[in-house]
Amino acid sequence: MHPIEAATNQLIFWSALPLGMPSMSTQVTISPVSRPHQDEAKHKKQHRTIIVIDHLRAALISRTDPEIRRYRARTAPAEIKILYILLGAWLLVGIAYTQLIAIKINFGLAFNLISILVLGLIAGFTYWLVKRGDIALAGNLMASTLIFLTGIGILLSPEDLYVMSAGFPLAIMAVGAIVGGTSVYPFAGLSFVVLILCWFRAQSIVVDQGGGLDNISGAIFLSTQAIAYLGLAAMLHALSRHILRSINKLHSQADQLTEMALTDPLTSLANRRHLIEQLECEFTRAHRYRRPLTLIYIDMDGFKSINDRFGHLFGDEILRGAALAMRAVLRSADLLARIGGDEFSVLLPETDLEGGRRVAKKLRKALSAYSQRLDPVIPPLSFSAGVGQLRREDKSIDDLIARADEAQYRAKEAGKGQIRTQHEIDQLPLFETQTPNTVK
Repeated sequence: MHPIEAATNQLIFWSALPLGMPSMSTQVTISPVSRPHQDEAKHKKQHRTIIVIDHLRAALISRTDPEIRRYRARTAPAEIKILYILLGAWLLVGIAYTQLIAIKINFGLAFNLISILVLGLIAGFTYWLVKRGDIALAGNLMASTLIFLTGIGILLSPEDLYVMSAGFPLAIMAVGAIVGGTSVYPFAGLSFVVLILCWFRAQSIVVDQGGGLDNISGAIFLSTQAIAYLGLAAMLHALSRHILRSINKLHSQADQLTEMALTDPLTSLANRRHLIEQLECEFTRAHRYRRPLTLIYIDMDGFKSINDRFGHLFGDEILRGAALAMRAVLRSADLLARIGGDEFSVLLPETDLEGGRRVAKKLRKALSAYSQRLDPVIPPLSFSAGVGQLRREDKSIDDLIARADEAQYRAKEAGKGQIRTQHEIDQLPLFETQTPNTVK
């Protein structure tokens, strides 16, 4: 039977009962209309649970950029060594305490030796995790092991509570130094919870043995430990944030220096260094995959007269405007660079000689359009361009640069606003056979 039909029949049955007749139940049957509200509340509860789990996961495994991860991978081995040196000193103190102090204890040298063995195995495993790049897992594993062994040690020997509890700060230091970020707070809270449980367990065991632990001293001890754990976690978190800010600042400065080293300060175009670096990469790629690659050399015509007549500051403004006008007609993959005073170069990946010639014509048209917007007293702007394409026999970028430069020289000799290709120089085969081109 359909649920709605069943509920309707049930409501009809109860409404048909006499008023004086005692009902079998005072609870009204929930109609199907209220079921969506129950499902919505259930979904909201599940959603809140998922959010809590995500926050806990984010706290335990902090998301860092690759550079921070590499930094922690470099420092983690040294930090693990330091932590294990401290841990070894702590275990030696514990061994001396159990051997020299004449008190009855529930465990002896055997537990300390077992702890050293377990920690040695964990140390080797954490080193392996660090080498694999699992820094967060290595730090969390190390901290969890320290908390576990410390808690077991206190439960086995409640008389050594004050000595054994030193393992909890070591666990917080381990996760803070290796993982960093907010991961210290969950382990600080876990350490304090385990310490409280161990305290009450130790108190009940000592009372059963006829002794006792002072409640006032215990309250003071637990309070100071809580403050110490939280303070240690806050310090490590602040140190981690400071390191992160310092690295980000260094990245920003390095990016600025790189941009300054590869950018022409006047036109904000690529400079000669950037052009050579990009040309080296494209030259290697084009040779490997036998793809076309074209280089254009551009020299402004009569620009010296503009500088002499209107001044260099005005000439700089003209260069900036010309650079913007030419850059606007290029593809994002093309690279326009200023390589000298009034000399430019264009790197055209995946472009043959004919395509390079068409690009040179577009650049000439863009420069002419920009020139027409200037004051009429300024002479019309034009350039002479040489176009060269990569060929099979090229051994280095110098061969391609030499042909483009020679073609540009031929264009300069032919007059203003001329474009010449490398076919003016030789007829050696290219990666893709082209027909000679001479454009005025």
